[in-house]
Amino acid sequence: MTYSTLFIALIFIIDVRAAAVGDEEETVEASEGETVTLKTDWTEIKRDDIILWTFGTEGTRIARLLNNEIFIDETFRDRLQLNSLTGSLIISNIRTTDTGLYKVQFSSEYTSNKHFSVTVYATLPVPNITCWSPQSWSESRRSSTGCSVVCSVKNGFRVTLSWYNRSHRLSSISDPDKSILSLPLNVEQYDKSIYSCVAANPIINQTVQLNPATHCSCPVRTGISSSVFIVIIIIAFPALVILLVLALCGLQRQLQNENLSLTELLYRSTEETIYKKHPNQEEPGENPDCPLTSVTYYSIKESLRK
Repeated sequence: MTYSTLFIALIFIIDVRAAAVGDEEETVEASEGETVTLKTDWTEIKRDDIILWTFGTEGTRIARLLNNEIFIDETFRDRLQLNSLTGSLIISNIRTTDTGLYKVQFSSEYTSNKHFSVTVYATLPVPNITCWSPQSWSESRRSSTGCSVVCSVKNGFRVTLSWYNRSHRLSSISDPDKSILSLPLNVEQYDKSIYSCVAANPIINQTVQLNPATHCSCPVRTGISSSVFIVIIIIAFPALVILLVLALCGLQRQLQNENLSLTELLYRSTEETIYKKHPNQEEPGENPDCPLTSVTYYSIKESLRK
């Protein structure tokens, strides 16, 4: 084997090793609002060296070091810093929209590349525990010392909501299609165990502890719902009107059978005044179902003749 062949083989091995190192990818996870540094681990950057940072699958240029001068894309404004000694990129007040692929290329006597897969998680709120009050009578038939609560939290990327009894996980839920994650728990009101509700994503968690004295005090449900009450009113009102009319007609028939003495006493002054003001009015016709008007009219008429 000649020296030229050995030299070519050696160059090939070096290129393969450089490509393997240059294509390495690092995973970075951060919470919204934090400051993140994408480290290159390069320490010997010269004046003529070129460093180029790109973002996203389309390779949008966001930062560049050329002739010892730094250029930052306006999209990131004051949130980006480029270290001129190492080529590392510093992202301040990082946002969820900054999630994506970052690539850096170092060009000198040789070329080196490094990739960063960055995931930014939204701020995780503290979960909220509320007393759960059953909707139906069958659901409410439980032990008087029982406590039903529900823990809720605003959902986010890879958020999991869990109930713990000390360090033992009792239940959990994770559903990317829901805007709110909710998880119920049934315990005895006087249970002395420590129960905690934990909302967590891969880098942060928020915990709230169950306090039976506070969280188990549900407002008492009394009466019926407003919708049922309205339906009852709609059905009952016409029935009450019909019953009232029938009662008046029945009362009038009873008074008629007693020679109308009570009717003359109750309506004499009113009907007599009307009759005097309108002496030529026609006599009302008989109403076989409810002869209230005709009976009163004739009773007053007879009293006037006397």
